[in-house]
Amino acid sequence: MMFRTTFLLLVLLLLGNVCKAQQLIPIDESRYLDQIDRNIKSGKDQGIILQNYLLLSEYWAPSDSLKSVQALNKVLNSPKKDVLSPGLLDYYQGIFSTHQGSKADAAKFYGKAIKQLQDDPENKGVLIRALYNQAYVQIEDRGYDLLVKALTEKCIPLSEKANNTELLAYCYTQLGLTFMSVGQFDKAEEYHNKALSQLKKLPADSSVRLITYLNIVSNYCYRPDSKTAKVYLDKAKAMVQHYPDSQHYANYYYQEAMYHTTREDYPKALGSLDAGIRLAKAKKQFKILHLLYFRMYNVYLMQKDYLKARQQLELVLKENVLGKEANNRRVTYTQLAAVNDVLGRHKEAYHWMKRSNDLGDSLNQQKLVQKMNEYEILHKTSEKQKTINRLEKDKKESELMSKNKNLRITILAIALGLILIIAILIYLTYRKQQKLNQQVKISHQLDLLHMENEKRYEATKAVLQGEEQERQRIAQDLHDSMGGMLANIRMSISSNEAYRATDIVEKIDRSISEMRRISRNLMPETLKNLGLETALKELCESMTHKHLSIQFEAFGVSDNIPFPIQLALYRIAQESISNVIKYAQANNVIVQISQDGKTLALTVEDDGVGFDRSRITYGLGLRNIENRARLMNGKVDIHSEKGEGTTINVECHV
Repeated sequence: MMFRTTFLLLVLLLLGNVCKAQQLIPIDESRYLDQIDRNIKSGKDQGIILQNYLLLSEYWAPSDSLKSVQALNKVLNSPKKDVLSPGLLDYYQGIFSTHQGSKADAAKFYGKAIKQLQDDPENKGVLIRALYNQAYVQIEDRGYDLLVKALTEKCIPLSEKANNTELLAYCYTQLGLTFMSVGQFDKAEEYHNKALSQLKKLPADSSVRLITYLNIVSNYCYRPDSKTAKVYLDKAKAMVQHYPDSQHYANYYYQEAMYHTTREDYPKALGSLDAGIRLAKAKKQFKILHLLYFRMYNVYLMQKDYLKARQQLELVLKENVLGKEANNRRVTYTQLAAVNDVLGRHKEAYHWMKRSNDLGDSLNQQKLVQKMNEYEILHKTSEKQKTINRLEKDKKESELMSKNKNLRITILAIALGLILIIAILIYLTYRKQQKLNQQVKISHQLDLLHMENEKRYEATKAVLQGEEQERQRIAQDLHDSMGGMLANIRMSISSNEAYRATDIVEKIDRSISEMRRISRNLMPETLKNLGLETALKELCESMTHKHLSIQFEAFGVSDNIPFPIQLALYRIAQESISNVIKYAQANNVIVQISQDGKTLALTVEDDGVGFDRSRITYGLGLRNIENRARLMNGKVDIHSEKGEGTTINVECHV
């Protein structure tokens, strides 16, 4: 269990770095470069020459920054660069900055390109890639939801509108890769299949076809489904085997190693990784090289060769390619701590875990500062708008007063009798203004009340979310650290004849069981891995004892219930059964979960002593049940009479 985070670690690294290798560069790179060279040397059209220099800069950006910047400078220093469409140069500068690790600069270049390419019908493809890249470089700071939003709301609709089949397939497979990175493999498969449906319209040697096949191999390996993964691995091999110098080949070896790892054929996996490493070094593909290092680390872990696993991680840190990004560095520190702990090097394990925690605190602080800066900008913008509105209002009032003054002078000159009419008009205007001010005041009070209610709701929600996060953190610590230590103590004592005292072993066994029970209560693994129905069933079985029978029933519960709702219902059931054990003096409990369409219902019924609702003040347990139901927009109905038991009904929509 100590290394179970390695699985998601490698998925996250896959999305965060393989995407950079998934350029839409043709598989036959030699022919592609020859074509670029011919276009540059033709010298007939300056616009075509400059565009080909930009393509050359894009090609070399991942592997040779010197060649990339030389090609880019050819365009930047050209007196004819204005012949290029506005936004093109900014886009390719963004690509160069991305591969140099200057994500802030890259985001600015992509933003400028997007602004200029919005109304350019001839470069819709560049606009789509700029939108994708801008979201991609901000993943670390703003999360995967930004990338999903960019793909679903902008890139995919624009690709469909432009009838660009290649980019549409690419966007679908990248969306699948994004869902794969957060463990939603069914959702990932759905979008990979959409990409496959578009591939039917593309040439057999299209690079997006190869990218899609390799992404699908990853998804099936992680599920795991090695049989289906092999089908797409063979298709990918059939595409790349004729182009041994292709930059895509290193990624193929990575997927081939994953396939062999899934089948637990570790020697073949290491062979594929060695081949991929040699090719990545030769092609100077340092990002994919270090992903291959990490995959090799994973194989060593599965072989339980912890010494080689540690050496592999130290190599990753030494070469400092993935380590330039803080998140990658942090997970490397965490894995080093785990490996050293298994090797008995507890001092080094503590050192690496401390560096991981310090880096995590630093990352959180950076995100907090960024958020504060965003709020400050919003505040300043709001204040500027208020000032503008006030000045405009003052100007209008000044103009109105001037007109009124001229009007009075004119009226006095014509006839004194009109003074009375003016006075009446002023009075009516005053009364109308008073009514308007009163309405504004009432509206302001209502807005304040609404804001206060929203704050209370957000506070309640934040408290509950904080509680769940803290439980999950404690559960992880108890399970991974304390459990492993106790298990090792037990093995040490059992192996030594001097300590074969049965009572000592039994006490240690009970400690381990109690620790696991606490861990499971804080954040049940069954709920995350197997779903609500299985988790509730396991909860009922674990809380049953000789004086209390708990019967569990489930009817039509689907597997795609949002996890926050699953967690809320699980906590409600857990709280309800705990209340029965503490107060109800019951012999039997029935826990029932059922689903009818989009309506989900949970019932907990006991035959205990019950209570008089008119005389009993709700405690923290019942208030927690109602708060959790309210946060998922559900409702709670509690029936109880003294001597008649208690029934709790919870209903919500999914």
